[in-house]
Amino acid sequence: MVSCSPSWRRCSDRLNRPPLLDTPDAGLNQAFAWAIRHGSGGVRADPSPGLVDWDGFELTDLLERAAAFRRVGSAGLPDPADLVRGVTAGLFGARADAEGGRFAVAPWLPDGWRWFALRRLRCHRTLVDVEVRPRAEWATVRLTVTFGPPIAVALTLRNAGEVARVTVDEVALEGQRAVFTAAAEHEAMFFYRGARA
Repeated sequence: MVSCSPSWRRCSDRLNRPPLLDTPDAGLNQAFAWAIRHGSGGVRADPSPGLVDWDGFELTDLLERAAAFRRVGSAGLPDPADLVRGVTAGLFGARADAEGGRFAVAPWLPDGWRWFALRRLRCHRTLVDVEVRPRAEWATVRLTVTFGPPIAVALTLRNAGEVARVTVDEVALEGQRAVFTAAAEHEAMFFYRGARA
């Protein structure tokens, strides 16, 4: 009989938890949770170019599909994997093997949302939590590696105003994006030159 240590059991419990979407839109959160349980294949940053043309119209479509799911159930969401892809590659702009082999995260900032988060996003062997908190003059993106090896990250914002300054863990970086190695919990701040677009 094999015995498991308590610390191994805690680690196993942590690894077996399903991914979680936390947004101000309860319907989207509910549809995402259902899609994860019904054949989406998990929440991964794929090595594809992602949804590069994703914008406010796609966000509206994503929210409408979630509302349809809430009204009529699974018949309103015939392709669960497509909804998960819309959240992962669209809303969060996550993809693996970006420029220089980095894990790219480029969140879309929905008007009126003061926070949104995706927990347990997989990039290769690493699990990452992504939390975004947009404000009028800046946006904060917190990345937390919850399991696996450190990972090279390229972090940008897609629909923000011009970025004047970027910091990661209170260290100023050059340019309008944050490029760093995520190994634990990191906080990137994007300070806008003007108002958000």
